[in-house]
Amino acid sequence: MTSNIRRLQLIDTDILKKVVAVLEQHQLNYYMIGGTLLGAIRHKGFIPWDDDMDIAMPRKDYELFLNQFAQELPDNFKVVNFKTDKNYKYYITRIENMDYKVREIRNQNFYESFAHVSIDIFPIDGTPDNKFLRKMYYFRVLFYRALVSLVQKNNIDRARKRGLLEKLIIFIGTHLPLQKFFNANKLQYKIDKLLRQQRPGSQFAGTIMGAYRVKEIVPRYYFGQGKYYEFEGYRFKGPSEYDAYLKHMYGDYMKLPSKEQRERKRHFEIIS
Repeated sequence: MTSNIRRLQLIDTDILKKVVAVLEQHQLNYYMIGGTLLGAIRHKGFIPWDDDMDIAMPRKDYELFLNQFAQELPDNFKVVNFKTDKNYKYYITRIENMDYKVREIRNQNFYESFAHVSIDIFPIDGTPDNKFLRKMYYFRVLFYRALVSLVQKNNIDRARKRGLLEKLIIFIGTHLPLQKFFNANKLQYKIDKLLRQQRPGSQFAGTIMGAYRVKEIVPRYYFGQGKYYEFEGYRFKGPSEYDAYLKHMYGDYMKLPSKEQRERKRHFEIIS
């Protein structure tokens, strides 16, 4: 398992290095986020038991990269999102290295499908400053996000810890023929329309389409212009206020998780 994870980590790092080269050439901003930032601060690289990589970009830079500069990536790289592939399961963008195949562990058709080694790129979007309007915004985005998951029920992460209400919604939703009434790709476009309502000066911003959903919305100044942190022998950018960001996300982030929690971090198994 260890060698498999390490191989994935090194391929991911190479993808990020080449993506960052394009971003920096065109002066586009980006940040390591989530477990990738945590790994940089706590381990100077990957969390040893983690096998994916996440970065985020301000919405304007994210769109410029996808629309104008992504074609400068190596020929064996592929940019995938719900706009390039109507059957794509996620809102976010993945940069795939087509030379390497993986199986996504949470996929119920684990032994019948494969993807490619990739890193994830999230857009950073603002939120309404008014507290009530912000909560309404969260509700609308999360409603459509939940509906997408229920329409694509085979993609639901069954191993994830959830509350009773969420478990009940999943149980009911996955037993209804929602795919007959809703198209997942059209729902992704509805989410996109909500997120793209530019609020460049808002007090709060973040990556609501990440695994932690609303928790990934933080005071905008946490991101700032960004600072460089060591990662697997390279230096990549992360939020300027990394300590505040990581405390918000993880609490005592320097404390190592239990062995059981470490096992749950696996996302992929490399197959070639």
